[in-house]
Amino acid sequence: MLFLQFFWFLIFSFTFCRSEICTAENCLLPSCQCPVSNANPTTFDVIELPQFVLLTFVGNLNKNVLDPIRSILNTTYRNPNKCPISSTFFIHDLHAEYCLVQRLFDNHHEIAMTASSNKCPLTNCYNENDWVRWTNEDWQHEIEQQRINIVHQAQIDKSHIKGFRAPHLQIDQNRHLDLLQKFQFHYDSSMLFKASKLMWPFTLNYPVNFTNCVNCDTWAKPYEALWQFPLHEWNYPKSNTSCRSLSDSSCLPADKPHTADLL
Repeated sequence: MLFLQFFWFLIFSFTFCRSEICTAENCLLPSCQCPVSNANPTTFDVIELPQFVLLTFVGNLNKNVLDPIRSILNTTYRNPNKCPISSTFFIHDLHAEYCLVQRLFDNHHEIAMTASSNKCPLTNCYNENDWVRWTNEDWQHEIEQQRINIVHQAQIDKSHIKGFRAPHLQIDQNRHLDLLQKFQFHYDSSMLFKASKLMWPFTLNYPVNFTNCVNCDTWAKPYEALWQFPLHEWNYPKSNTSCRSLSDSSCLPADKPHTADLL
């Protein structure tokens, strides 16, 4: 009996006595990265760090949408290593042409996903008469169904579908994070931070300070090795409010100097 009590004490201690502070000693790459705001988490000098520009597109993918994107993803534009630039596409099912999804994947673009229906989980943003707030079952169905859509209709193995973005950036008590871990996704890209707090990609192994996150919930549950690729608002002189997406025409840079300043 004494041995059993000691055994359960060890299990309890291992599970609940973990350090709550993320440090360079207890959080090591590639499976852990502490959140860092407005600072350099690497050992390199800032002037030695290359600038990475991540291009992501969210929504339905069809010929009408893809034609303007092709002008950006033109093979004449190349990275310093001479490889063509690529992008990440977060796909939902509405009006999606999966043959184009497959073609993008074959051309070395990343295919990620959002919820299948593209409906809003927290607010009735489309004024639907039958709208209800999503339950756990709704979240699971939306994520599971869209992965099935991509696997079966675009012929992309599920091991290649590694990223997710919450529909309309509406995070509901991090329910989707439970499912991303369950379905073995590698990363989420749904958290939106203020322009004044630039965040490096980080993992959710430890609690995060969400004071400057616009759409985050707080939670104490760790998500081991699940990466977060944060989004950021930006302030632009042409707009009276903070910008979140280039789909808002008032947030578009006016010329090349403004574009460079934004980057």
